[in-house]
Amino acid sequence: MTPSTARYRFLLDKKLNLRHSPLKFRRGKTMWRLPSVILQWASVGGCFVLAAVLFGPGSRAQFYIGGEAGWTGLFDRTDTISGITSPIARFNGGFNTGVRGGFEWGPWRFEEEYSYRRNGARDLVGSNFTVNAAGGDRHSNSIMTNVLYDFTPGYPITPHVGFGVGAADVFDGLKLPGIGQVFNSNSWQFGYQGIAGIRYHLSDAFTLDLDYRYFATIGPKFSIPRTNLQYYTYYKTNNFVASVTYRFAPPSPTLVPVSTPAAPAPPP
Repeated sequence: MTPSTARYRFLLDKKLNLRHSPLKFRRGKTMWRLPSVILQWASVGGCFVLAAVLFGPGSRAQFYIGGEAGWTGLFDRTDTISGITSPIARFNGGFNTGVRGGFEWGPWRFEEEYSYRRNGARDLVGSNFTVNAAGGDRHSNSIMTNVLYDFTPGYPITPHVGFGVGAADVFDGLKLPGIGQVFNSNSWQFGYQGIAGIRYHLSDAFTLDLDYRYFATIGPKFSIPRTNLQYYTYYKTNNFVASVTYRFAPPSPTLVPVSTPAAPAPPP
């Protein structure tokens, strides 16, 4: 055991009282906020869909589905245990993957997206200690409602911008050498993301999107196993995502019968 690891273990034993604390698991308030988060997300998503339905009665929607994958970078975060310590958790580059589906309405796109992001832990840095070779990861499962706008300059490659809101389940699991599992908890939070990218039309049915996405949640709060302590942090990520979508054939336009006026009667 290295001196830095020994100091951190002493810190946990003395301040967190891991060995002697009774098994108390306090339910964090964030777990009880799940219904309200989902309700907020569903309400906002419903407004988006309603706006799409009311957008231009003469337009036709084109439905699509697709898959996505890419790289995720998780910002270094300070994990604050109130009144005890505030170490900085650092993470390796990770990955993201997901699926999405929606419809295009003119230059607008309205979609639902599920995505998974994962970053492995790298080290933990405190005011007087550094623990290298940390294990575990921090990952999230999110369900988002996205709105995107495609600019159409008349070229095969078109830029787009957008944003999304939804709910995310953030999981934090940290293992330290010589100590074992330190953090192992999850928390549902309100999530949001900004989107900017380009689209290339591979064919009439298939498109390729290359996006940058900034995805974050409001500050999650986690419980520390085998203690009655909690800590809070932030979840903010940079994401580079490639996605291929399949566009279904648009519905045929509705034909409105046109009545032909009767020919005037000949004069007597």
